[in-house]
Parts: sequence; structure tokens; C-alpha cells
Amino acid sequence: MNINSTILWVFIAGLLFTSEYAMADTYYINSRWGNDANTGKTKDNAWKSCINLEKNKFLPGDSILFANGSKYNGGFVFNSSGTKEKPIVFSNYSVGADIIISTPREILSPVFVKYGAGAQPAFTNPDWNILNGNIFQIHGSYIIIDGLYFHDNTNPPGSDRKNKNVQKLGAIYFALGTHNNIVRNCEFFHTPVAIKIKGSYNLITHNYFHNAPDSMAHSWGPIAIMIVKPHNEISHNRFMNYGSYGGPYGSDGGVIELDGVDNDFEGKDINIHHNTSINNHGFLELAGRNVDSITVAYNLSDDRNQFIGGGSMKNVHVFNNTVIRTREPNVDRYIFWTFNRDSTFLVVRNNIFVFAKDIKVFGPYIKPVGHKRTRVGEQVHDHNLYFSPGNPDPLGIPPGKGDIIADPLFADLKNRNFRLRENSPAINAAVKTKYKNDLDGYPVPKTRLPDIGAYEF
Repeated sequence: MNINSTILWVFIAGLLFTSEYAMADTYYINSRWGNDANTGKTKDNAWKSCINLEKNKFLPGDSILFANGSKYNGGFVFNSSGTKEKPIVFSNYSVGADIIISTPREILSPVFVKYGAGAQPAFTNPDWNILNGNIFQIHGSYIIIDGLYFHDNTNPPGSDRKNKNVQKLGAIYFALGTHNNIVRNCEFFHTPVAIKIKGSYNLITHNYFHNAPDSMAHSWGPIAIMIVKPHNEISHNRFMNYGSYGGPYGSDGGVIELDGVDNDFEGKDINIHHNTSINNHGFLELAGRNVDSITVAYNLSDDRNQFIGGGSMKNVHVFNNTVIRTREPNVDRYIFWTFNRDSTFLVVRNNIFVFAKDIKVFGPYIKPVGHKRTRVGEQVHDHNLYFSPGNPDPLGIPPGKGDIIADPLFADLKNRNFRLRENSPAINAAVKTKYKNDLDGYPVPKTRLPDIGAYEF
């Protein structure tokens, strides 16, 4: 091939590459009106189900939109990927104002069906035999899932350390090797595992997870988010009523678990910040060996069981959280617990702890007999506020520098408003960290010391 032919080939290849990325399309899916034989490329030619999402290849920049008011049963495997500049987006659509304005009010009903209106698109998979209960089984990267509703997923038909069926769950399931995916503005109701993350550099943000009260298996309660791989971020979410009573532990499940039972586990570099957790059976369980570099900052945990517990927990940084442990039945009488004290290293700073009088935050450490939970004992701790009326020793170890034992003077404790009153001893009593905003989004002050806890006054 001569040099002119080579130049021509490179030019043609470049055009083909450019055109591929320029040909991004929008696809519409409407369960109430569409047809899977349609092109899917206009609202008038929408698909009906998710079957074409498995059959077709999608390009970076493509959008896949589900009609508001539509409902879907089952799941699908998605193998396409976007890019950093052009992710593939799953989201919703509604009828436009132009159509509403041009349509007489008395004949709007079929228009809403055809073009979408009402609640977020709803997805359920109650059948374990379909993709192990997964709905969005994602094998691609640079994908955004935005503004969808997932509900009433199946439990596994039993689970143990051989079949590991719990590890296969996830309404949204990010498969091994995936990366740079985002789930945002979604709602998850009665999903025993809402999101399973076996990839890295994923972001789960501004979602609402709630009401999963039933056990998944004999020793597993429902868990909103299960994480297997490193470099993931969980932020600005709201969690309510995850967890179940019964089983070998009396109570299990909760908000987030680093899933050490999964064969591919590598629990490192997880950032969990600015989340609100209400009435769950635990906030964070680091259930694996060699967990390292976990940050938990500016969260509210008003839950029934442990704030953080696990086995080997190295370099766990716990900053500016408000932790309330006054709900009963409270089976787990720990704030922090571990199976392995010798490989547990925490830095606990700028937090408010309010808890029942029979609980101690850290110690004293008592070496367990066998594989049992125990207090974490002496850890780096400073500038925290502890309040446990009737408790003569709320820490279980000596206070650290800047630690305060006092009523935090919340705005409205009876109604569980844990923001600070103007005379709170937590005000201007913390030390600076890298975070710029509190849990409400208000700026952390630059010219004075910040406040202890998740909320600035």
C-alpha cells in the first residue's frame, strides 16, 4: 500500500469513527402503547418492552427513555457502553406542552397514554428465574440511570456460602468489570437488594431507598446497596426502613454493606457521605477481610443497630456524622463493632453520638471467644460530642482531645430534628476537614471552626 492509499484509509477510518459517535439517537419505550416492531426512535414509534435493549447495540451518547406512567415486568441484560464525554442515558419522558396546548381537554386521556404522563416508569422483577431477580443487569460502562422507579423484587430461593444466591441479587446490577456508571434520582421500594456494585468508579446519588422489611435468606436481612469493588461513591441518598428481625443474629440488613462473601471482593476506597438514614437495621457493615480506606462523612444515622461494624477495617475515617441510637427494639448494642480488633483502625472526629444508657461508643475492648462481635476499643478519636443520659461512661475509654460529654441541644429532639440550637455546645467545636458543605448543603465556614455533627448551625 503506497503512502497516498494509507492517508486515504486513515481519513476514511476517521470519518467512520467520527460518524459513529455523531449518530447518537434517542429511543422511546412505552409499555401502554408501543410496539417492539417499531423503530423506537420517536414517541409515535415507541417500543413496548425492554426486549430490544438486549437485541440492539447502542452508541455513546444514546438516550433510552421510558414513558412516564408505564410499567415493566422482568429484566434485561445491557452490554453497550458510553464514554466519559457521551454516556448512555436511561431516563423518562412525558407528553410535551405543545401537544397538550393543541389538544382539547376532553380528549387528552389517550394522548397521555401515547406520549407519557404520570408517575415515574415502574420496574419490577418478582421472578428469580429471570436474571436472578435483576432488572437492569448492566455489563457496560459510562451509563447513567436517572429518574426511574424500582419495586417489589424477588428474594432468592435460599442462599448459603456455596450457591451465594444473595450475591446475585440487585434490581440494578453492575457486573464485574463495569465502571463509571451513575444511578441518580431513582426510587427503590421493597427491593431486598436495590443496587449491587461489582464495578468501580460508580456514583450512587440523590436516590430514595425505602421499606424492605423481610429477610432475604436465613442469615441475610435486606440491604439497600451491596458493594464488592473499590473506588465507589454513595452520596446524598435517603434510606428508610431497611432491615428485618429474626434469623441467627436477631436482626440483620440495613443501608450499605461491603459484601465480603462475594468471590470478587476488594473493599477499598469507598466514599460514603451526605446520606440520611432513618429506622434501618444498621448503617454500614464492612463484611470482608482487608477492608481499607473507607470514608464516612456528614451522614445522619438515626437507626436501630450499629453505625459501623465489620471485620478487618483499616483506615476508616468517620467525620462529622450525627449518630442516634435510641430506637427500640435495638438488638445490636454497639455503635462500632468488629470481629478483629487487631486489624481495626478508625479515625473518629467531629461526630455527635446520642445513644441508650447501656451502650458505649468504643470500649472497653474484651477479646471475644470465637467469631463474635466485640467493641472496637481504643481508636483515634477527638472533637466528638457524646450524650447518653444515665450512662456514667459513654465512651468506654478515656475521652480524646476536644471531646465533649453533654446534651447537644438539638432543635427538636421529640420530632427528631437533629439540627443544632443556637446555644449548642457543638457549635464551633470541631476541627476542619476537606468537606465544604454540611448535610443540608449549607457551607462549612472558612473563617471560624466548624460545628460538630452533620449540620452547621
